[in-house]
Amino acid sequence: MPTRRDFIKTTALLALAPVLPRPAVHGANTPPAARPLPSLKEQLGLSRPYQKWLARLRAEKLLDINPVVSAPEGNVNHLGFPVAARLSDGRIVMVFQRAQGGHITAGVWHGAGLPAGRYAITTDDGGQTWRPADPFDLRARLGDPDGMHCAGVARRKDGGERVVVVASGAPREVYLSDDRGETWRTNTDAFKGLLDGAVHCGPRLIAHPEFGIVAAFGQQKKAPARRNWLVRSLDAGGTWEQCIWQNPMPSRGVEPSLVTWGAGHMVMIAREYAPEFAINEDGYYCHTQLVYKHEPGASFSKVKFDVARTNIAGNPAFGQDCHDTAEVIYNPVTKRIECIQSHRRGGGEGRTGRVFEKNRKDRINTLNLWSIDPDELLAGAARWRFECTLVEREDYSRNSDRDGMHPGGSIVDEGRGVQHIFIYAGWRRRPCSIFHVTRALDTPALARAWKQSGIV
Repeated sequence: MPTRRDFIKTTALLALAPVLPRPAVHGANTPPAARPLPSLKEQLGLSRPYQKWLARLRAEKLLDINPVVSAPEGNVNHLGFPVAARLSDGRIVMVFQRAQGGHITAGVWHGAGLPAGRYAITTDDGGQTWRPADPFDLRARLGDPDGMHCAGVARRKDGGERVVVVASGAPREVYLSDDRGETWRTNTDAFKGLLDGAVHCGPRLIAHPEFGIVAAFGQQKKAPARRNWLVRSLDAGGTWEQCIWQNPMPSRGVEPSLVTWGAGHMVMIAREYAPEFAINEDGYYCHTQLVYKHEPGASFSKVKFDVARTNIAGNPAFGQDCHDTAEVIYNPVTKRIECIQSHRRGGGEGRTGRVFEKNRKDRINTLNLWSIDPDELLAGAARWRFECTLVEREDYSRNSDRDGMHPGGSIVDEGRGVQHIFIYAGWRRRPCSIFHVTRALDTPALARAWKQSGIV
């Protein structure tokens, strides 16, 4: 696969560089396109004010954006939903989907040998280069591109590491790799008899200090039961058990991003599907937080979350569609919990928007960084601090415009002092490519730069 330097030279990712012809990245069995694909620069679609700010941040080594996998030619060229896992030796395994569009129908791609699928690629140098050279090599194909997925790393009984991918399509499956993401096998019976009524999993598979590896699934569609699910494995993805907990609030969270810290506390940030719960006193449509305070020795089967509406706000004119899947991490540098909000129809605090902007030049979609003190979170606080906008693109992210970004499933790389965030960007109905956002864990520096950007 081309290196980062090759991509920058040949694709002109940033508007500051000239637009040059882009080399095609071909997958298996892909016919030539009828017309040239939009460039990576066009797919990413950064706003002009943001491009100037990004140039400054790149120079200060606070933020960078680079392509990872380019949409191939042909009609199976929507690449989406990237998530990642990091092994102890620094290798990152990134998993993404390839399909004909952003909405996947269960069973459509059943069967091996198709170019559509769920693929896994790896990097050993923080994202400078990726393997295999052909990202659509069928040996890198895990299975059908059905449903959402999350990835993590578990410790085997023999002391080795295993990469585990949970896929929440139909059927729900688990993919396992004992050789650092080089080859995979499928555990098709992993969730047999479990998760009856659960919807898509969130983007993060965490390593809990007592519960093993844990994934969160969204709340069932039908009220009034309001059942939610966690699943966990104590044997590195071989066998699984579930915890069903009842939401105490009249809300419905889906695609919950999950993180653990300290003794085993957990918090999720979910897309809220109940407008009567999501709308705050100012009329904005907000994300929901779900908090679990862990006591050592507590039973997994007894886990319950306190649920509250946050102030992480989206444009209410679009209801639940104003937000995409979020990301949540514990930042070891700031010692705070941080959320990356994917706002499809507006900006961050002060630029959220309340209406459908008729003038296209006033439409943006953004990734916004928020944070909260973990002790305050455990004490019941739900007001997060807006830090900055990490990515700003032109137009809304919706069916007829650009698609993206799904920052969930990122990597906190304390050794390098950065967070590796993988997003997809392009169009809902294709083409769409995968990009790597690298941002410094020095959040105060990013916040200061944002205040000086002139964008706000």
